[in-house]
This record gives sequence, C-alpha cells and structure tokens, in this order.
Amino acid sequence: MRTENLVFLPDSPYTEWIINRSEDLFSGLNKYLVVVEDISKPTRFTNSEILVVENGDLENSPIVSELGGFKRIIVNYHTPFIGHFLIRRQSELSHAKLIWIIWSGDLYKHPSFLSKAYTSRTMAVLPPEKMVETWGKSVHHRILQALGKPNKYSFEKSFSKFDFVATIFEKDVMEAKSVLGVKAKWIRFAFLSLEEMFSEEYLKNKPVLGDKIMVGHSGSPENNHLDVYHQIHHLLPSNEVTILSPLSYGNPTYIDAVKSMGEEYFEDKFETLEDFIPREFYYQKLAEASVAIFNHKIQQAFGNILGLIFMGVKVFLNPENPIYIELTSHNIKVFDYSRMTQDDLLNPLSAEDVDNNRAIISLLFKEEKIRDYYRDLYIA
Repeated sequence: MRTENLVFLPDSPYTEWIINRSEDLFSGLNKYLVVVEDISKPTRFTNSEILVVENGDLENSPIVSELGGFKRIIVNYHTPFIGHFLIRRQSELSHAKLIWIIWSGDLYKHPSFLSKAYTSRTMAVLPPEKMVETWGKSVHHRILQALGKPNKYSFEKSFSKFDFVATIFEKDVMEAKSVLGVKAKWIRFAFLSLEEMFSEEYLKNKPVLGDKIMVGHSGSPENNHLDVYHQIHHLLPSNEVTILSPLSYGNPTYIDAVKSMGEEYFEDKFETLEDFIPREFYYQKLAEASVAIFNHKIQQAFGNILGLIFMGVKVFLNPENPIYIELTSHNIKVFDYSRMTQDDLLNPLSAEDVDNNRAIISLLFKEEKIRDYYRDLYIA
C-alpha cells in the first residue's frame, strides 16, 4: 500500500494519541515526522517508527526524496523551520494538499498578536525583549533570508500556501486569515474525545468537588493571572477561599511575579502546582476546585477547560477567547470573566447546569464525533 500522507507532529504527549487514531482509521497510509530542537534529548513519545529530525537537518532528511509521492502534507503545529521547508520544496509539493492543524501557539505566538494576548499587568512584568520584535532582529532575519536559511519572512509566506486549516474554533480561522494571509478552507477538527480524557469512572459519575478557586493552567503569560488575582482580592478581601494555580511550565520571570502577588494577596490560602503529575492525579487535583478562571484572550488550555466543565466546575473565561465564543454557541454554561461578582465566586454551578453541560459536551466530543473529524481531515 502506498503512503499518501506526510504528517508533521510536535514532540508532545498527544503525538502517539494522534498517530494511534490516524492508523486506526487509515492504517499504513501515513508517514510521521517530528521536528525537534535537539535530537539528543529524550522525546515525549516512545514510538520508534516515527522519523525524528532536528530543525536544522530537515532539508537533508530522508523525507525529501519521498515528497513527490504524498497526496497530503498535514502540519500539526506550524513552525518557522517547517514553513521554510515548505517554501523551499514548493515544486515537489505542487500536487499535494497542504493542511495546517492549529495548535494555538503556532498562531498566537506571532508578534501581531502580542497586544491582543496580554493585559497591561502582564506586559509590565515581562522582559521587553520578549515582547517586542526589534529592528535588529529584523536585520538578522534579512541576513538569514539572503543565506537561504529559515527566517521569519519565509515562515510568514508559508501560511498563504495552505489549502486547508483545521480547528474547531471559527475565530482562529478568522484571525489566521486577517493577520497571516491564510486563504485556506476551514475544516472543523478536534483532537481528543472524552473517552481519551477521562477514565470510565469520571465519564459515568460526577466527582465530588472541593471549594478552591483555580486560576490559569500554567505559568505562561497568556494566562494573565495578575488581573485575576487583583479581581479576586477585591471581591474576596477576607481570604476565605484557597486559590490554586498550576505553574508547572512557562516563563520563569512571569512565574516569579505570579507567585509574588499570589503570596502577597492570599498568604497561606495561595497554592501552586509546580510539578508535572500523571493525568489521573492531575484531574483529582482539579476536582479540588469548584470555580476555575481562565483569563486567556486567545485560544489556549482547551483540554483543561473542557475537562473542568465536564467535571462540574463553574468556569469563567475571557469573552474575547475563541473558546468562550465556541462553547456559548452550543449553549454550554460558562461565565464571562469581565462580569464576575462575589456571589459568582462563592456559589458553585447548579446541578441542572452541570448535567446540561455534561450532556452537550458528551454529544460534541464523543468518540464517534472525533473519528468523523479525523476522517474529514484525511480525505480533504
């Protein structure tokens, strides 16, 4: 059987899940390629059949000789190195359909989104060089361009080459078209089913929740924790409730600022989760909360948000977030962070709303529905 699809994947815990589902539906038709920064470091997957290539060696990898045989190039998490590769190899790929599956960071890390992603409090604690693309960097990229090496100009040009863009969020598609020049058709797509996210026990039974307030999902600046802490401190000045913030990865400077304000405002009622823990234990930890607040202006942490809603947690989202727009369009009960009140924080979600949310999510993200998304992707 001839291989039809070249699938680019990031070094992610989700990599093998995506491969398993793809092979289950289209066995033997796919070749998988993971591009990493340092090939000497251990990967987050164990499948030995995945071709692993360093960023700088992509042009010299064995896959180059096979490009003319692929019907589809499917890119999970688009990077400057992949973009440069696609531009350099346009002639070999002229017959293939190019499909970009948006993973959030590959869209919203673009400099044009900086002012959209972060609040003024977040901007105030980050090093300026991390937030602004200086003229010097632009010169550096011009030099790279002249040398035929990966650069921001070939990366930006590559976005217009995609035939399809895959995501469940319509706003992501609109942003990609307006900012990055994407002209692709939209394919609705989601990675994971509820059956993959939860154990059978969680699927059948609602967990008993605690009374903590969870803020954010990581130490990445897109969480905009500081504004949330300020708002909670204003609404609950007596420190009645424990604030829980997972900070297992992210920007060290930003994490220090988050911990500093959290300790100042909430003292012994401030709790962080700074170590990676197995998924089943992670969801047990999340079940200690009855309220969760995500102040992301961009699409991020969808798995966490969906899981918390399904568990019965009252979830507040920034109304600019594509996730808020998508979930409310399906009548899932989530709340507008900008309108949060003291009563909102102290009262859990009603049993009726919990049941309704679980029923809707079960329909939208059941195994059969996710398999349909994958089928649509691989026959595009």
